[in-house]
Amino acid sequence: MLKKFFISFVAVVILMVAIVLASSYVGNAHTKKFHFANCPAAQKIKSTNRVEFSSRDEAINGGYVPCKKCNP
Repeated sequence: MLKKFFISFVAVVILMVAIVLASSYVGNAHTKKFHFANCPAAQKIKSTNRVEFSSRDEAINGGYVPCKKCNP
């Protein structure tokens, strides 16, 4: 019973990490700044302005600049 719980727990953790890594950067289309997904400023971006990036290079190549608070 405990073994099944542990395996399920590990599977959920792996899934959560994969989701975070899949969209680890968030940009604001209005300000052209990008943030780590867990940055407090990223949490305040309106859904209409929210742009997700899978890498830092993708954001920079898209014309976005790094946030000065979280420094992604």
